[in-house]
Amino acid sequence: MTSVSGNDGVAVAREPALVSATMRFSTSILVGLSAGLVLQVWTLAFLGRVGGEALYVRAIYAPVGFLALAVTEGLVVAAQVSAGIATRDERRDVLRPLPTHLVVGGGVLVLTAAVFTAGSGVILGVLGVAAEDRPGVVTFVVAVCLTSVGSLVPYAGGAVLRGMGRAGASSLLSVGFTVLSMAAMAVLGATTDLGVLAVPVGTLVASAAAGVAATVLLRGHLPHTSVRWLRRDALGELWAFGAPVAATFLLLSSVNFGYLRVLRDAGTADIAGFGLGQNATGFFMVPALAIGSGAAVAANLRPGQSRREIDVVGLSATLRVALPAYACIGVLAYVLRHPLARLLTSDEAIVAVTADYFAWTGPTSALFGGTLTLLTYLEQIGRASAAFALNTVYFAALPAIASSLPQPVDSTTLARLLAVSNVIGFATCWYCAWHLVRRTR
Repeated sequence: MTSVSGNDGVAVAREPALVSATMRFSTSILVGLSAGLVLQVWTLAFLGRVGGEALYVRAIYAPVGFLALAVTEGLVVAAQVSAGIATRDERRDVLRPLPTHLVVGGGVLVLTAAVFTAGSGVILGVLGVAAEDRPGVVTFVVAVCLTSVGSLVPYAGGAVLRGMGRAGASSLLSVGFTVLSMAAMAVLGATTDLGVLAVPVGTLVASAAAGVAATVLLRGHLPHTSVRWLRRDALGELWAFGAPVAATFLLLSSVNFGYLRVLRDAGTADIAGFGLGQNATGFFMVPALAIGSGAAVAANLRPGQSRREIDVVGLSATLRVALPAYACIGVLAYVLRHPLARLLTSDEAIVAVTADYFAWTGPTSALFGGTLTLLTYLEQIGRASAAFALNTVYFAALPAIASSLPQPVDSTTLARLLAVSNVIGFATCWYCAWHLVRRTR
């Protein structure tokens, strides 16, 4: 194995070893992330079978759902990075910051439920929810927020396992949580009159079982002394590693609203087709998240006081895995654009718009995937603030440029803009990331 000597004299593995580790970790992480996607699709299908009113309730919940997702992902990244550093330093207190992370994450979700309850009249009034529908919406939103507190335990436990390099155990936990959630919802839906509330109750049941499983998997690292629920150093880690990630998720939700605003004078087929293309792109993002996370785990576990050489090699390894994978995805998206669009909708007008979206964005998918992978890698090697800054510049520039175009802006124009931005965004992100990680730490 070739190596390069770091500033501290420790041999640092070159790309072949990190590429191999990245692929191994990424594959396991991809299984876990895919399980999460399956659960989302299952939940939508379950609510669809409950009735149109259930899907309406879930649509109203979506903005709050973005906040819950942001909190969860921020906590997950903080737990994973902290565990990786502790494992690399051969410390036994891998779980030391976890109680603080759970208290803060759970507290934000409880606060969200309280604020929504107190301000439901104003919030639902702005969203145009009819008075007779408001009690059901409030009940569903509050129930999901509160039961999401319990799901933080298996999510955070899985993140710690990934950080320690036990990606297989983490994925097994994710798959188990998904299967249990789906089974619980199905049983509750068939045997009770809970209706839409079968979703949060089923999640709570699965969270309890998966939480016990996470505890068993981490039993060798459980503290033998009293637990400190609020630690200053753990709060610092959560702020440094988790807060920028949470902010990025909230930023993405606002950007999607910005695109809809730009298309306000386009036809309904344009808006629907572009929206479907964006939703499909969300599924295409999963491999990038897995590869970036896998590379970060591999780099974080490498010993060495100076992180520069390790982070630089990890950065190159990230792209060596991501670019070929996304080149294949891009080719398939372009060649199969019409069948893919028909899979998403039966409306031929919307099919044409969605296929046109893939025709423009498909060829640059490799660069889009590379950018997202690099940003994920930066987030999870302790450079989350820098990744957030790059995200902010990139995602603020796109809607700003689109808004400056003369109206009406159609979906083709916006898809072309995204294709160009994929090229410019990758070049800019790679340049910034390369110089960032070369700074001595």
